[in-house]
Amino acid sequence: IASEIGIDDAVIVGALASLGGVGRRFQRYGEIACGSEQNAGTFTLIDDYGHHPAEMAAVLAAARGAFPGRRLLLAFQPHRYTRTRDLFEDFVKVMSTADDVVLADVYPAGEAPIVAADGRALMRAMRVAGKVEPHFVATPAEIPDAI
Repeated sequence: IASEIGIDDAVIVGALASLGGVGRRFQRYGEIACGSEQNAGTFTLIDDYGHHPAEMAAVLAAARGAFPGRRLLLAFQPHRYTRTRDLFEDFVKVMSTADDVVLADVYPAGEAPIVAADGRALMRAMRVAGKVEPHFVATPAEIPDAI
């Protein structure tokens, strides 16, 4: 549109280059060191706020495209028991496409717990599906140690 209304290409390129994007949407934090002295390595940390299976599938596909050939570890804290219950099978299907998964328990957002709609239930369902062996942590603070 900018070209169509006569804005110079250099101005367009400069404006696009300065565009910051939206926070917590495939936000790259850089390379993070991990492991022990005998097994040291790095990983690229990407943060995305997506809490719906469709959003998660899009982020996982983008990560596969951005980092071809690399192992993909998904660390996820479900948001709301009702969403987890209502989209349970979709979450299991999408999360099972990652190479590794670390799951925290549900962030309740004021909701009361719902039986079989929590992080442990998702973990069990993923194990039954047999595509990935998820790891469970009680709180997001435990995720770095699990990685």
